Amino acid sequence: MPSAEPHFGLVFCGGGPAALGPIITAARSGRLGELLDRGIALVEPGPLGPGGLAHYRIGANSLGGPFLECLDGLPGTGPFAALRDLPETRLLREHADDHPPLSVVAPFLTRLGAVVGALLEAHPRCAVFADRAEAVRLTADGVVVTTGSGRELGARRAVLATGGRPLGGYADAEVVPGLELAPHRDKVRHSSSLIDARHTPPAVRGKAVVVGGSHSAWSAVDLLLAGEADEVTVIHRTGLRLFYDGADAARADGYAFDPELDVCPLNGRVNRYGGLRGRAHELARAALGLPGADPAPVRLLRAGDPQDAEAAHKALAEADVIVMANGFEAALPPLSRADGTALTPATGPTGTVVTDRGHLVDTEGAAHPRLVAYGLGAGLAPSADIGGEPSYARRADGVWLYQHDIGEIVLDDLLNEATTGETHS
Repeated sequence: MPSAEPHFGLVFCGGGPAALGPIITAARSGRLGELLDRGIALVEPGPLGPGGLAHYRIGANSLGGPFLECLDGLPGTGPFAALRDLPETRLLREHADDHPPLSVVAPFLTRLGAVVGALLEAHPRCAVFADRAEAVRLTADGVVVTTGSGRELGARRAVLATGGRPLGGYADAEVVPGLELAPHRDKVRHSSSLIDARHTPPAVRGKAVVVGGSHSAWSAVDLLLAGEADEVTVIHRTGLRLFYDGADAARADGYAFDPELDVCPLNGRVNRYGGLRGRAHELARAALGLPGADPAPVRLLRAGDPQDAEAAHKALAEADVIVMANGFEAALPPLSRADGTALTPATGPTGTVVTDRGHLVDTEGAAHPRLVAYGLGAGLAPSADIGGEPSYARRADGVWLYQHDIGEIVLDDLLNEATTGETHS
């Protein structure tokens, strides 16, 4: 029989940047004691802190400085204080004004995770389990999380921040009506197979096609160019979005944008969420032929543009490998209702569907406040509270957001005991 564990207030399934975000936010805002007193069980098989970032072969899409902003506002004494002078912190600080490799970011996040883990283990109502969440079941008054070792952890609510996996059906996806990957499925790979070192990357020689225009897509382009690909074609649907600190900088660079729809009303940044940064920005800027850019060995084709239709079909047919960068859905464990029937999460073009508070939405359109899901594959949609460009139609996620804006939203929800039902629209 599974061993019985104390009843917690919250079970955190996952221990990466998303899961730890609200805890760090609580420490920065003076609410850590209130959160820990609820009783937290954190279930994570690997080191706390970096999550999948520890395995990524690419650079960050933000500057190094924002990763260190989580230390702002934390007490000058106590367990967090020692983080400021660690070698991992000093190395990341050297990249404050550039985009560091994630191999530099991950060790800092690991140190940060170790501090959070120690705080949880020192609290009488909290615990950390080096285990994996294998199933989550709703009960009449809460949830039960079953772990890989057979533990059953009862709690009022479960936080589901277990990372992402490729959106289902990516190898057979319709890029736009009339342009499908299904005829070429044998040579389609997801961008994660290149980016994540836990996967064996495809052998690429000859022609490669990348479908998508996101940071992941252009990171894949960078890896292909650094390998043995002779020719790289990018097929994108919605135009290439570049990030700029302000409208004046975008205009000076010759970049065309909508001054209403592409500018964040809170801070004036162009394509704050959807814009490419760092190396991805450089490559896309060169591919667009903006003034002063070095020529990029990348061909751009716009899916849905009649002028590019024939070339897009030909590129897919002639490609030796096709890399699909259409995003992720949340890698959730199996979920069930109190009666034992399966609870199937809803998914859409941007991943697993959640409300603006992070409550998981099922395929029947019902939201479940006892199941809080966010992070890669289940990010919160931008709102007036956190800003962003009005034209951005995808989900907002990122380490800084987990520890600040999204962290605030999730933390406020976790400290609110109201778990009545709601309908997602």
